[in-house]
Amino acid sequence: MMDRIPSPSSPFHESMQEVERPGLRPEMQSEVGFDMRATELRVDPDRLRMRSGNAAIDPFDIADIYHKYAPTGGDPRKGNIDNEIDFNWKRYETYGKADYAEQRGYHDQGWRPVMHSMFPGRFAPRGTEGPVIIKDMILMERPMRLTVKARNEEMMLATQVMQANKVRMATTPDGQAPRMVIADRSSREPIEIPE
Repeated sequence: MMDRIPSPSSPFHESMQEVERPGLRPEMQSEVGFDMRATELRVDPDRLRMRSGNAAIDPFDIADIYHKYAPTGGDPRKGNIDNEIDFNWKRYETYGKADYAEQRGYHDQGWRPVMHSMFPGRFAPRGTEGPVIIKDMILMERPMRLTVKARNEEMMLATQVMQANKVRMATTPDGQAPRMVIADRSSREPIEIPE
């Protein structure tokens, strides 16, 4: 009889209401700072579900914020980027510890943390203070003009590296390294692909 789970209608089954729940010991109640009996669970008829079904929530999705504050996406041909703000998730922690050297690098590049007060109720309950940190990422912002300037610098550096490699490969003597033929395909006729 003891190797089976009793059914709810069985006389051996205890009702949940009959079971006496042990409370905190008196010395524990003083450590917690309140009486657990005063904070009983209750039915909350006004509580609502914010989502239905198994709706996936991506805490890093900021497309709506980006659309509002950076409608051109940093493209000067689409509008005035001087009035736009760029948002980006940056690494806040490495192996569970804040990486202050990296934070300083972000600061030097013009990035500032986004505070919860800027988007109340979006990333945390209303009234939450401090920067928006989700998991090990921090949401940061900077003027779009600084982002465009940084992109242009990256493109210029990449172009310089590519040009230097082309020169180095073209001037390498035979037998020193695999020769690479630099060809400009933009001036050639299109290649025909057989059917």
